Amino acid sequence: MTTVKKTHWLRNTLIVLIVCGLVGTVLAAVLHFNESNQTYATAAIQFSFDGAAEGKAPNGYPFDVSGLTSDEVLDKALEASGLTGIYTAEQLRTSMNVTGVYPERIAEQMTKYVSLLDTDADMQASLSDYHATKYTVTLYNNFDQTIASGKLTELLKNILEIYRGYFAKTYSAGLDKTDPITDLKNYDYSQQLEAIRNGVNQDSRFALEVQELAPDFLLNSRSFGDIAVRYQNLGKDIDRLEATITLNAVSKDRTRLQKRYEMEIRTQGFQLESLMEELKQIEAQVDSFEKDGIIYVSANGALNRVGSRSSDTYDRLVEKRKSVSDRIAEINATIALYQARLDDMTGVAAKAVEAAGETEDVTAAEELTAAEKAALRAEVEKKIEELQVKRDAVRVDFAAMLDAYAAQEINEKTVSVSGLKYKTPSLLSGAFIVKAIKTAGPFCAVGFMVCMVLLIISRRKEEKARKAA
Repeated sequence: MTTVKKTHWLRNTLIVLIVCGLVGTVLAAVLHFNESNQTYATAAIQFSFDGAAEGKAPNGYPFDVSGLTSDEVLDKALEASGLTGIYTAEQLRTSMNVTGVYPERIAEQMTKYVSLLDTDADMQASLSDYHATKYTVTLYNNFDQTIASGKLTELLKNILEIYRGYFAKTYSAGLDKTDPITDLKNYDYSQQLEAIRNGVNQDSRFALEVQELAPDFLLNSRSFGDIAVRYQNLGKDIDRLEATITLNAVSKDRTRLQKRYEMEIRTQGFQLESLMEELKQIEAQVDSFEKDGIIYVSANGALNRVGSRSSDTYDRLVEKRKSVSDRIAEINATIALYQARLDDMTGVAAKAVEAAGETEDVTAAEELTAAEKAALRAEVEKKIEELQVKRDAVRVDFAAMLDAYAAQEINEKTVSVSGLKYKTPSLLSGAFIVKAIKTAGPFCAVGFMVCMVLLIISRRKEEKARKAA
């Protein structure tokens, strides 16, 4: 082959490759804009506090990221971005996408085939124990395709930052700083004390729960366990005052108090009858319940053991029976308590009449009793006020400790935002370059092979012509 022909074939090959490359690039551009025709801002939110990998928030309860699209978060984000009245929370919500980030091994296990005859019971919960701690949040410009890139990224940033505060408020261990009963003085002494006791017991149980959740947390060298001890000591003071009120039948209105005790006894009695009937039915079910035996299924010439779940139903019935029995015991104790108080009250009145003796002495005895009762009521009122002061002091310290714990567990480091960026379809993006190489590459390869085949055919024709000559 002469030099001129070689140059000719080389020029033609280059022209074919260039044309194929251009065709592939144009096709890649069309595909790129069709597949990536959306503009969006994206970022990642990471949860790294203790318990996040188990799906538990700092307050010990399960958490999720649904609050990201709540009206509370989106409305505040619009306000922080200066877009209130321009867009709505519903527009943003339909333009958002929140996706959990999972390791590849988890995805492999999710698509792995597991035989129903597998006798390993632990496999049933192998995947449900995993909880994502990182989420990708994407805000598309579907609600306004003319929105500036800076505004879109600012809006997404504000959504994530406001959600951090929302998360702290929702999932931190907090204490209600307002008393559910605003004015206890409108109630009788026993009711006032009962309200204080219920609040103390509730806060004490909460303190013990948080102590178990965060045993190593200290504030000013004090733990949540110390708060629980203070509540328990306060409970002892309540017991002593309650004994004084009960034994002396101290009341603002004895008749009303007596009727209250009688009403409580009747109400608890009705509940007791209902629970006794429920317990009877549960015991009948337990007695007649038959557990299934082990089931064997023949497969491929072999017997495979399949566990029965009927025992779980039986266990739940037994657990329910115990729960109802415990509730019955509690109601019986409550009835006995109110009956004892009622007996003490009627006994005090009978003793007063008996001690008076004659009719003319009854008035003197009642006047004396009234004077003593007045002094005793004043003392009870004073002690109730002291109990409220002590309880409020413990609640203040408890609330401060909970706030400190929440600040430690939920902050910019444990609920972090990263990778905030703006993306829009572009011919200068890395995604387009990859698409162009993948699309134009095969075109160029085919064009090059065609040129080589034509070159080989041309050389064979030249050889045949030379031999014929």
